[in-house]
Order: sequence, then C-alpha cells, then structure tokens
Amino acid sequence: MIKLKSGILTVSIIILSIIIIMTIPSISIEKSGIAIKNHYAYSSSSYPATTAAGITLADFNFAAAGDWGCTPDTTDTLKNIIDHDPEFVLALGDLSYEDNAKCWLDIISPVANKTMIAFGNHDTDSPTKLRDYMDFFGLKGQYYSFNFQNVHFTVMSTELPYEEGSAQYNFVNNDLSKVYLNPDIDWIVVDYHSLAYTSPANIGKGNSAEKELRDTYHPLFVKYGVDLVLQAHNHNYQRSYPIIYNNDNSTNPIITDTNKNNYYDPKGMVFGTIGTAGAEIYPLTGQAPYVATQYVGFGFLNVEVINDGTTLSGKFIANDGTIKDQFTLTK
Repeated sequence: MIKLKSGILTVSIIILSIIIIMTIPSISIEKSGIAIKNHYAYSSSSYPATTAAGITLADFNFAAAGDWGCTPDTTDTLKNIIDHDPEFVLALGDLSYEDNAKCWLDIISPVANKTMIAFGNHDTDSPTKLRDYMDFFGLKGQYYSFNFQNVHFTVMSTELPYEEGSAQYNFVNNDLSKVYLNPDIDWIVVDYHSLAYTSPANIGKGNSAEKELRDTYHPLFVKYGVDLVLQAHNHNYQRSYPIIYNNDNSTNPIITDTNKNNYYDPKGMVFGTIGTAGAEIYPLTGQAPYVATQYVGFGFLNVEVINDGTTLSGKFIANDGTIKDQFTLTK
C-alpha cells in the first residue's frame, strides 16, 4: 500500500509539473551570454499565431534612431515613434549629451520598457552616466543580442575594444555563427553607434568612418549573412545599396544590387545611418557612391517585418510625417 501511494504521488507530481511548464508563456528572447534588460517583456501579439496551415508569423515593426540629446526635436522624434507604435526601439547611442542620463531617461519614459540601447561616445564619457544607463536598463555588459520572432539582433559597443581576438569580437563571432545555423532565424540585424561607412559631412567632429571597425566586421557580417546594419554618430540619415566588403579598397565597398529601393535576397547587406533623433543636425557635403539615398533632418527609421516574416520594409519617417526614404528586403 505504501509503495502504491508513493507511485501515485510521483505520477501526480510529474503531471503537475507538465501542466505548469505548459502554462508558462515562452519569451522569444535569447541572452547569448550577456544579460539584457530584465524588465523587458513581449506582448502576446509578438508570438507566432498557429493556423490550420501551420505557423504564420505576425507582422511587427521596430524603430531605430541615434544621437538623441534632450531637445525639443528629441521630444518630436519620440512622438513620431510613438505614433507608429513599434514593438521596441533601438536607441543607437549618444543618448544624453548632458553630464547625466536623467534628461534623456525622462524624455523616453513612455517607451523605456521597450527600448534597447547601444552605447555611443557621449554615453561612456562619465562613469556615473554609464552606470546610470547600465542600472536603468538592467544590463551587465555593453554588447548583447536578442531574438524577436524570426529576426536576430546583435547589439555591439564601439566604445569597448572590438579588434579581432577581443572579448567583444569573440562574442560577436560566436553569436553570429550560431544564429547563422538557426533554422528559425531568417533575418540578422546588427546595430552599434560609430561608423563603418559614411558620406562626407564637413563638421570637424570626428564623424568619419572607422577603418578598423569596417575591416574587422564587414567581412564577418558577409560570412554570416547579416542583412541590415544600423549605425549613427553622423547626425543625418543615409542608406546604402546592398554592399559587400571590398578587399582591394575597403573605403569603396562593392554594390551588389543597384536598384534604388527594392531588393530580393541580395548578396551583402544594407547599412543605415540614423543619427537623427534630436541632437544638432550635421550637413552633408557629398554622397558616397554606395549610398542610395540620404537626408538632412530629424526623424527615425521604421522597419516592418511583414508577409509572414519574409520581408523587411524600411521607411525613414521625418518628424513632419513625410517619408524621406523607403526600401524593402525580401527573401
């Protein structure tokens, strides 16, 4: 009798455990070795919807912009972003230009719980400000990665060593190599603050492209099939054609598709510069040959993942509501 009761109890515990596991909602987030925001949560709309025909991925959108500051234009950009209701916001560095983080954190408070930050040079110029960001967003490191449905995001820090053999390089290489083989991931997006490529802007504030960043990571991005790279630092908007690394002259990448707006499974990736969130705009003095379009003014990049996750549709939306650029990547 004792053995029978013990067996029944064991079975009951197993059944109860299965029920508990089945009722816990899965979160489509992958820490990839470095903790990300511990208060970040996905809405139920972000999960795949199962149908009789199989699994259909829900459409979603995300916003991206960098070089924010604490200005009236920053507030306008935030309103613009809120009007388009993104699932999350990629803040591409240089968040507050003040001595502390408070003014920027106050401005973005309506979307703070769904903002993923990259670090720029103005975010690490003070140990106190850096700690404020790390604590507020629950970060244990300046670089990390996460998944959202069938899209993988790798967030780098151009303010830490990133040369080959560095801890960050090893993280990025390991992260991308794993996700490249993941059959559930169709798109890879990388974001950071400084510039691998840029059109010229004669402002004398160190906004030129960084050769080491370009030479170290563009070949790696090509190797692992990165689709979209988002950067900031130059306070304007630029968007490249799909490009691959040029071994003979890395300042002049190879354009793989000269179509102005729509690309079908292109070789290489699109680079976007979105330093347009609110800090002083930098005028452009030319257009690099690999840049498809560029714009001087405030706004943000809105990226929609649509058509059962097979298309990335990007639009740069100025703060007056007009669309200054649009492009699609389709697989």
